[in-house]
Amino acid sequence: MKISGEWPSTLLALALAAALAACGGKGEDETVSDAQVLSFVAASNINGLGNVGTGTNRWVGAGTAAPVISVYIPAPTGSTEIDLAAKARGAISTINQHLPGGLTLVEVSTAPSSGGYVRVSYSTSYVPGGTTNYQSYCANVSTGAGLPNVVNATSPTGERNQIVAWVNLGNGRCDVTQDIVTHEFGHALGLGTHFEGFGNGPSISRAFWDVLATLYANPVRTLAPALVVRRAAG
Repeated sequence: MKISGEWPSTLLALALAAALAACGGKGEDETVSDAQVLSFVAASNINGLGNVGTGTNRWVGAGTAAPVISVYIPAPTGSTEIDLAAKARGAISTINQHLPGGLTLVEVSTAPSSGGYVRVSYSTSYVPGGTTNYQSYCANVSTGAGLPNVVNATSPTGERNQIVAWVNLGNGRCDVTQDIVTHEFGHALGLGTHFEGFGNGPSISRAFWDVLATLYANPVRTLAPALVVRRAAG
């Protein structure tokens, strides 16, 4: 199966044109070197989000505490939405298991009235006009339902805490797998462009987990040369 490219407005046309295969395989047993992890963090989160001079861009907690990020999953109606809601909960559980001490995702039953959070939306993935390749646009992360793939920090401090990141799942004509849903949560957490093991090849892999773990183990606005590798649990 295929999925679309993601996020940065400067790379959107290129990303949307990319047909990225083999989304279903996790590749959990694949190894990735420290150098690769650092390169992927820099490419996806720092360079990919246009923050070369300001460093990493992520959700933050109070003081030195790990961030606790609310995830609003609307009450599902019908079998398709029930399935997508279950996969969103699966992504929350898996991410929490792999990143203990790095961040915590918490499902909430109502949308927060202020501040940033992650919002799941059903059958609202962006599909460009004229395309019939619906599987390539099966899910995306943006600032609203049905919008193109652009989400960036609203603060010069690199903190994502004022963003509402919409995780748009499905377009009514594609197969939304668990891996695709987890992949999209990775974008909502701060991964911008794809890299090997994250959209280039499988949707998620060992590289995906180690990159997320490293992103959240280093202080926000860490420049690429100062990054220290942290391996994900599991």
